[in-house]
Amino acid sequence: MRALPLLLLAACAPSIAPTSQDTGADASQVTPGEAVINATSSSDWAYLDLVAGAVVDAPATPEDSDVWDLGLRRQTVKVNGGVSGTGGMEVVPLAGVDYNTNLEEPTEGWITDAADADDDGDLEYAFNSWFNYDSSSHVLTPADITWVVRATGGELFKLAFLTYYDDAGTAAMIHLRWGPLSDVAQEDTGDTGDTGDTGTGPDLTCTTDPGRVEATEADGVTTTILSTASTDDWVCYDFGAGLVGTANDFAMQKWTVMTTAEVAELPGQDFAALTQAPASGYVKDDGNGSAFAAWFDYDSSSHLILPQDKVYVLHTAGGAWYKLQFTSYYPADGDPTQPHHPTFRWAPVAAP
Repeated sequence: MRALPLLLLAACAPSIAPTSQDTGADASQVTPGEAVINATSSSDWAYLDLVAGAVVDAPATPEDSDVWDLGLRRQTVKVNGGVSGTGGMEVVPLAGVDYNTNLEEPTEGWITDAADADDDGDLEYAFNSWFNYDSSSHVLTPADITWVVRATGGELFKLAFLTYYDDAGTAAMIHLRWGPLSDVAQEDTGDTGDTGDTGTGPDLTCTTDPGRVEATEADGVTTTILSTASTDDWVCYDFGAGLVGTANDFAMQKWTVMTTAEVAELPGQDFAALTQAPASGYVKDDGNGSAFAAWFDYDSSSHLILPQDKVYVLHTAGGAWYKLQFTSYYPADGDPTQPHHPTFRWAPVAAP
């Protein structure tokens, strides 16, 4: 997953009290697995769908809706479970556990939002302990906790809160990351002085099950369907060799794409008409899926993941050039109840 550098908190950071800096949910920045959520409003909740990695519109009746997993308002975070919703969400706080620890599903310790138990007028939110507050400096900092989260669809994630302030010091711009229980968030090592450099390529556990890949070829174009639902491993794909046991040209887990190639993104490009790679516009993956972070849109009304109208050009580590376009996130029959079957077509192109 894409990982942004941890923001540093100044000693004179603003109070967590509501301010006049409410700027609306459109200020949120979300990619699958990481988000900065604008929770500055003291009255309105910002709703996050963890599975799609998207902020969703506030439901008319949030307590009866399954389109959201987390609601955020100032420092308060609610889950779609218990007294807050019918989504059945639960969480387990793991104090002192580093996010990069390979976790297993907890067998105990699950909690959810509950009614006010101490007569202080506030609900007992499951995430009430996500932060520490310094009353002398009025600074809020995330507690040393990694959270295991069971989303409304039963998906398991681990989640960590990173900061409460943005670069300008604005409070309630909550930065969090989440991913599979085996997720490793690779930070910039700074070993070359390049702020985008991670120092290493993706270190993934790749499946060797041939049943996880289906590929057909016609007129020089290969259509590939992957089965990416597992959170224990990745489907690692080499454009020359097909399924491979080590991370190579292309790897997917659910909707996240990792690559060792340089990638150019061409919105609106006709796939068939592209025969030569562009000479510029290439980016490298940051080790967390940044190069393909925007390959799809999420429809909050239908709950479908829909590929964007883009063609990608990849310059692989082996020096080859390919064009690639996602066409679906579902099986060949289009069954929307069976996600995690990303389909893409690809073919070689001439060098620039």
